[in-house]
Amino acid sequence: MDRHLAQARSDLERLVARGAAGDLGQPPEVHRVDAVARAEYRPAAVLLLFTPTLARPDVFPGLDLYLVQRSPLLRHHPGQIALPGGRADDGDAGPAATALRETHEEIGLAPERVEVIGTLPQVAVPISRFLVTPVVGWATDPGGLEDVEVGEVLHTLRLPVSDLLDPAGRSTVTIHGHGSAGFAVQGGWVWGFTGNLLDGVFDELGWTRPWDRSREYAMSMAEARGDTLPPATPEG
Repeated sequence: MDRHLAQARSDLERLVARGAAGDLGQPPEVHRVDAVARAEYRPAAVLLLFTPTLARPDVFPGLDLYLVQRSPLLRHHPGQIALPGGRADDGDAGPAATALRETHEEIGLAPERVEVIGTLPQVAVPISRFLVTPVVGWATDPGGLEDVEVGEVLHTLRLPVSDLLDPAGRSTVTIHGHGSAGFAVQGGWVWGFTGNLLDGVFDELGWTRPWDRSREYAMSMAEARGDTLPPATPEG
C-alpha cells in the first residue's frame, strides 16, 4: 500500500474510532437526532465506499468514492446524486448489512469485496423520515460491477475524492432559503443530506481544503426534482 493510501486508511480508521467514542462534532441542526427521530423515523444506512483511485493516484488521498444518481421518477430525492444505501429490512443483521445489501442492489458490487471499517453516529433525514447510519467501507479491488435492474438508480459514479475536495467545485447550494454543502460534479451537484454528510466527514478527516464558504449556487425546484438535471457521467 503506497503512502497516500496508508495515510487515508489510517485517517478513516481514526474517524470510526472517534465516532464510537463520541468525539466527533455535531452535524448540521437539521440532521441531528432527537427524541422524535429516535421514536418515529425508519432505520436506514448508506455506504461511504472508498477504493484506490483510477484517476489521480499521485494526489492525496488517492481514493475514489462511489455515488449513484437516483432516478428522477422516485418519490424521495428524485434525480439527486447520493451515496448508495437505503432502508433497513427486518432480515438485515445491522446497519453494515443494510448498506452492503443496498449497495449490491443499486450498483452491483459484491458484498464480499467490501471491508467494513466501521460505522459513524446516526444522522436524521427529516424530509424522508429516515434515521441513517453511515457505514465506512474499503474495497482494495472492487472488481467488475454486476448488472442491476433499472429502477432506483440511473448511473453508478466513481469519483476521485481529490476532485470532490477541489475548492473550485465547492459551494453552498441554496433552495427556498435553505442551504446545504455542495460539491460540483460533471452533470450536476452533490447537495442536501449527502452534501452535508460528505462535508462533515471530510472536515473530521482533516481532508477539507479551504474554500470560499460565502459562494452560493441557487438551485431551482425543477433542478432539485431532477427535471432539468442532465445525467451525471457514469463510471467508465
